[in-house]
Formats: sequence, structure tokens, C-alpha cells
Amino acid sequence: MQHWLVCLAALLMGACAELAPPADSSPRLGPPLASVSAEGRISLRQGERRDHLRFRWEHAPGSDVVLLMSPLGQGLAELTHDKDGARLKQPNQATITADTLPQLAQRVLGAPLPLEAMADWLRGARAELSGEVDGWRVVISDTSAFRQRRLLRVLEAHREDVDFKLVVDDWDAPNE
Repeated sequence: MQHWLVCLAALLMGACAELAPPADSSPRLGPPLASVSAEGRISLRQGERRDHLRFRWEHAPGSDVVLLMSPLGQGLAELTHDKDGARLKQPNQATITADTLPQLAQRVLGAPLPLEAMADWLRGARAELSGEVDGWRVVISDTSAFRQRRLLRVLEAHREDVDFKLVVDDWDAPNE
């Protein structure tokens, strides 16, 4: 009788176990989302300087809004990009403007992060998992499934003495 209980327990435990996802036969991103919200973490290393932030990125056709927060969730900055250009708003500081997000990043960080290309990778509009953008070597080192799509989970970019890493923890696509 004890053998039956052991076998039953093993079957029940096996039925509750999470199966490993099938191997991905097409390591490409997409199809693209028109609108997407993503939350996660950013790590930026520039020389000896290291920054760790949380982010919420909202992309809609023709606009991007990126909220940057401390690791504990305190709002630090808001980057916006639309037909009127790019803007950076920070508490108690004047708004900084530029024509593009990379130009804005250059003014603020001293490095023109390829943020517009990252928005395309983020929503699955760039299918390739690696490439070069404006002198940055970009690699999607991990992906995740979201609503019958393959989206990036980890994006790593490197240029000269700057390393940038974006990790997506949560997705939402309200209009899909």
C-alpha cells in the first residue's frame, strides 16, 4: 500500500511541476507591437561610474515616454520623444531639449545611447538579436514570450568605455 502512495505522490508532484519551454527554433524578435509598456532595470557603466535604475517605457506610434526611477522607485527623470523632439524633465530642474533621444542622452550622459533603436527592439520591430547602431554593439542576450510574440528580455549595448544593460521584468500591450 505504501508503494501506491509513493507512486501517487510522485505523479501528483510531477503533474504540478512546471515544464521547461520548448527550444526556440527561430531566435528572432517579433512580430512587432504598435504600442507597448515595459518595466524593468537599467545598468549603466561609464568608466568608473556605475548607475542602476528602474524604468517604465511606454511606446506608442510616434512617441516614447521613459520614466527613470531609483532602485527603490523614487522618480528621477522623464524622457519623452515625439514629433516635437526629445525632452528630459527632472525634479526642480529646467527641461533639457534635443532633436532626438540619442542627442539628449549625449547632452545628459555624455554618450549618445541608441534609445530610438532600443524602442524598436523593445517592441519587436527589429527582428535581429544583435547589430550595430551608431557605433554601439547591441546584443539581445535573452528573450521572452509575450502574446504569441518573442520580445527582448535582456539587451546589452557597448561603445568605447560605456556599457548599458536593460532588463525587462514586465510587459503590457494595452491596444493589442
